[in-house]
Formats: sequence, structure tokens, C-alpha cells
Amino acid sequence: MAYDEETYEKLVGNFQLLCNIIRQKSEGEQLKVDLSRIEEMIQKKIPDTLKENAPEDFYELYINFKSEYEKFRDFILYDKLIGKNIIALGGGFSSGKSSFLNALMGKRVLPADIDPSTSVPTYIVSGEKHEVLGINVFDAKVQMQPKDIRKIAHGFGELEGEEEEKVADAVTLGHVLENIFFSTPLHKYDRIAFLDTPGYSKPDSEKYSAKTDEQIARGQLNASNYILWFVQADAGTITEEDIKFIKTLREDTPKLVIVNKADKKNLKDLKEIISKIKASLDIKGVRYVDVFAFTSRINQVEDEELCSFIEADTEKIKKQIESWNRQVYESNFARNFKILFVRCREFYEDEIDEESRKLVRLNTSITKLSIEDVDSEILEPLQSMVRDAQKTVNELKDIREKLKELQDEFFTEIKFISDVVGIAMPEPSEIDLLQDKVQNPMELIAEYKKEKNIQTDPSIGDMLQSVFEGIEPVINKRPGGSEYRDELLDVIFAACNVETEEIHIHDCVKNTEEYAELCKLEHESVKIGNIFGRTEEYAEIVKLQ
Repeated sequence: MAYDEETYEKLVGNFQLLCNIIRQKSEGEQLKVDLSRIEEMIQKKIPDTLKENAPEDFYELYINFKSEYEKFRDFILYDKLIGKNIIALGGGFSSGKSSFLNALMGKRVLPADIDPSTSVPTYIVSGEKHEVLGINVFDAKVQMQPKDIRKIAHGFGELEGEEEEKVADAVTLGHVLENIFFSTPLHKYDRIAFLDTPGYSKPDSEKYSAKTDEQIARGQLNASNYILWFVQADAGTITEEDIKFIKTLREDTPKLVIVNKADKKNLKDLKEIISKIKASLDIKGVRYVDVFAFTSRINQVEDEELCSFIEADTEKIKKQIESWNRQVYESNFARNFKILFVRCREFYEDEIDEESRKLVRLNTSITKLSIEDVDSEILEPLQSMVRDAQKTVNELKDIREKLKELQDEFFTEIKFISDVVGIAMPEPSEIDLLQDKVQNPMELIAEYKKEKNIQTDPSIGDMLQSVFEGIEPVINKRPGGSEYRDELLDVIFAACNVETEEIHIHDCVKNTEEYAELCKLEHESVKIGNIFGRTEEYAEIVKLQ
């Protein structure tokens, strides 16, 4: 078949793009670091060591661990990510994440309304010029043009000849690419990288694909520093599936909920939807920054009040992103990697303690029966149980020891790699000094009171509730750290109309016993100092009974 020159050139261009995307990695593309040892540990050593005795949530821990490594690897593959906090866009498939980013950048650069199987996780960073780099399934780097992103997702190659006869069918190649990295001057936030995820769906959903598997989506979101969660306005509220999914994400990751496609509702209904979402999240105990409305079609909104409301919320969204952009990047790789090791270590220690207690009870029973000169046939089953319990204890201790060796090996290797590429990572010897988990101070109080049989003086709760009545603190700093503490204290002092010398409670978060004294205070004036690490904990204290 003969083609006209224009059709032929398009066919050649499509063929070249296809060849580029599916090519194998060349020898000259080797990374500056060797990841084979660390990947062998992740793919083989860790699951092999823990496969027979592991916590019930090991699979989820392992998926999160692998996702954290994938993020770490992305930083190596695309060094423009280093030093940037990641804002991941989450939500159900086709909830408007890509449209939001297009609107934020003022130009439609990302594909929207695509098939789940063709969507590709896309990082977007600030750069002096438009550059697109893809990583395919063969780990080859694929240089592309911005227009190629849309071609890959929507399909390319469908051409018609002079007589409008189809000469080539469309081809989608999203399944061939692992990630896309997009650098553009349209991105105005120099300390932030957006991660446009494919969304999540369950295996029984018609929108399910390997790219939207909820375990994969959970890992991507858990590896981020901040989350924008998208809900479609025409859904009426946030779904139970969304809430269940969000509750499986790391609680300490700030989450801003965006009610997208807000132009499809009138102002009254939109406000009710936002109120319903907040109520649902509050009832379910989901921590969130706020809930705002948004639409990428603001120019098409005819109702002036609705338009003003959405525009005001859009500005609030941008201010929150700008606030996150001001936060200095702190590498959490070590802490997030450590979660798997800590959880498994705790599991083995609990199991060892339980088996050891069983062993003590069995030996005590055998001793008592032996004193009473009980027949040996009766003692034999107990002695067999002792041998089994001792064997189990020894096996668990052996796995615990192997786990510690594996942790040391992993962090030694990851530290070496990090030093080469310039990613902050503590020394292996310092890993054990990282805080294993953040406990809610309110839980510490309740636990301490129960242990010490302390009864709370009701007047303290009444006094605090009276002092802080009507106060709605707005904290702009990221939870934790001195800046967050200082801003929180400023809010308290300003609201109470007092000087800093007049109020404080001891630095109780760091000292459980001092903090517990709060429950017994009978003094007329109370001092409040460095108590809280989170706004929610500050709010909870007024309800202390």
C-alpha cells in the first residue's frame, strides 16, 4: 500500500516512538550505584527469612517497604527529586487528579479520562524547560516530548490515508512504562514534587488493573510526605471505601481533601457535601487538614456566589500547598524502612515472651506433679510440650537474630548508596536510635492513670474547657519540630490573652510522669508549655475527664 508523504512521516514518527519506549537498557545507561545487592535483600532475603513466622500484617508492611524503596530508587533515577517533599495525589480512579494538576499549572499537559491500564505514575517537578523522562519495564531511560505523555496514555498511531482509509490502529503503551518524570517551568513550587498516581481500585472493580491495585496505591501514598485526596462532588460525599482506604494510610501524613468537579453542584448542595465529608471523617477518626472545593472548569460556572466560593477554596488549596512548599525537606527513608524491621522484631519478642510463659507454666506443672510422685506416663505429654515450646522459642530467637543481622546489612548497604547519590541517611549504628513509633500522648495518659490507679480531678477538665472555649487554632507548620511548637504556643497565648510567663505545663510529652500530673492538678493557675505534637492532641486535652 502506498502512502502520501504526510501519512508516511507520521508512521515513521510513531514507529520511532514505539522503538524508543520498548527498547532494552544499553550498557552506557548503568546507574552510578549498584542496586543489585539491596534488591536481592528486598526480593529474596527479607521474605525468605520471615516467610514461616511473620506478623499478620507482614504483607502490607512488605508492600509499603517495597514502595519506599521504589521511591528511593526514583530519587536515584531522577536526581531532581532529591531534596523535595512529595505531594501524592490520591483517590479513586478518574477522580480528577490529572485535571487538578493541569489547572494548577495553567496548561493541559497531563492526560485525563484515560483507561486504568494505561495510566502511569508521573512525578512533576519545577525546571527551566520542559523535559520528559520515562523509565520502562526494562529499566531503560526513555527521553520523550511532553506531547508523548498523552500519546502513551490515550494511544497513538491511528492514521488515515488520503481516502480516509485507516492505515494504522491506535496503540497504548502505559503498561510498558514504570514511571514518568516531567520537569516544567509551569510547576511553580521549587521544594515540592507532585506524584500523580493512577488511583486505587479493588480486584472486583471494573476499573481494576495492576496499575490501580489498592496495595500498590497504598504504598505510593505511604511513601509520600503529603497527600491530596480527591472526591468527586457528584458522589454526594466521601465513600466508605475511600474512608477505609484512608484509614490504612500513615496517620502522620497530612491529608488535604479536595471535592473536585464542584461546578456540578449548586452552592447549597456543595456546602452540605463538604459538611458531610468532614462529619464522616470526624466520626471515623480520620485526621485531615481540611476539605475544600475545586473545579478545573471555573470559567464555565455561571452562578456568581458558587464561583466566588470555589475560587476562595481554590486559593486556600494553593496556600496550603505553598505552606508545604516552605517546609525544609527531611529524609524519612531510614525511618520508613525501619518500620518493617521494628514491627517484625516486636512480633518475635511478643511470641518469644508468650512461648516462654507457656514454658514456665509447663515446667512448674511438671515440678509439682513430680513432687506428688505422679506416674511418668502422665508426665510424658507435658514433657513433650516442653520440648516443643523450647524448640519454638529457639526458632523464634534464631529468626530474631537473623532479622537484626538483615537490618544491619540492609542499612549498611543503603547508607553506602545514599552517600554516593547525595540522599541523607543515618549511619547504620544510628538506626536503632530512631524513634520506633509515635505514641498519642492521650493514650499515654490513659495507660499511666490505669497503671497507677489515678482518678482525674473533674475541675481540671472544666477549667481547661472554659479557658479554651471557642478557640480554633490554625497551625501552618508541619506537625512536630520547634517551629510547629512555637506557632502552637503563640496561638494559645494569643487566645488566652496572657504572657508566656503566666502559663505552662511541663514538657510533658517527653516525660510521661510529669504529663500525668496534669490529671491531678488542683492549683488555680495552670501552665501550658511544650505539650502537644499535633493539633488534634491539643483539641483532645480540653475534653480530659
